[in-house]
Amino acid sequence: MPRRRASLVRIPFLATGPGIRPHDDRTDFISLVDVMPTLCEAIGAEIPFGCQGRSFWPILAGEAYPAEEFSSIYSEIGFGSLPYGPEERPPLHFPYEGPTYDELNSVTQSGSIKMVRKGDWKLVYELMGRAELYDLAADPGELDNLYDDPAHAARKTEMLEELLYWTVRTEDPLPRAKYLPKTAPRNWYRGG
Repeated sequence: MPRRRASLVRIPFLATGPGIRPHDDRTDFISLVDVMPTLCEAIGAEIPFGCQGRSFWPILAGEAYPAEEFSSIYSEIGFGSLPYGPEERPPLHFPYEGPTYDELNSVTQSGSIKMVRKGDWKLVYELMGRAELYDLAADPGELDNLYDDPAHAARKTEMLEELLYWTVRTEDPLPRAKYLPKTAPRNWYRGG
C-alpha cells in the first residue's frame, strides 16, 4: 500500500485567547475541520448546515463535554475511482518530467484511503481492500502491520466499526429545500 498519509495526521494544535483555559490535552482527538465550528461557537454564530466539523470550544474553555465525541478521529485522501499505479502516466495539466510539483492531480489523488485513530490504535483502509492496523504505543513508526494477526482480531473489529461509523457520519447531507434536516448541537453525535 502506498505510504502517502501518516505525516499529515497528528498535527499539534495550540490555542490562546479570551475564554481559553490553559491545559495539555493529549487524549481528545480534533481535526482541522473542527476549527470553524469551534470559532462559530466562540463568537456565538450558528454552525453552517453541512459542516462536518464539531465544536471543541468546551474543551478549550474547560467546560464539560462528552469524552466519547472526541475519542477518535478520521481522515481520508483521494477522489475515488481506481488508483493509478506508479508506472501509469495518464495525461496531466503539467509534464511528468521537470521541476513542476502539484500534489492535487489525477495520479496522487486517485483511489481512496480512509484512516481512523482511537486511543493508541490506528486503522487504514484502502479502496482495493488493503488494510493496516497499528498499535502506536508499541510501534510509533507504523512498521508492524497487525491487521491479519489473529491476536488482534477483536481490536481489528472494533476499529473497522469505528471506521464505518465515521464513514457514515461524514456523508454529505441533502441540500436544504423541502427536506428539513435535524442537526445536532455543536455537531456532536455521541454523548452530547
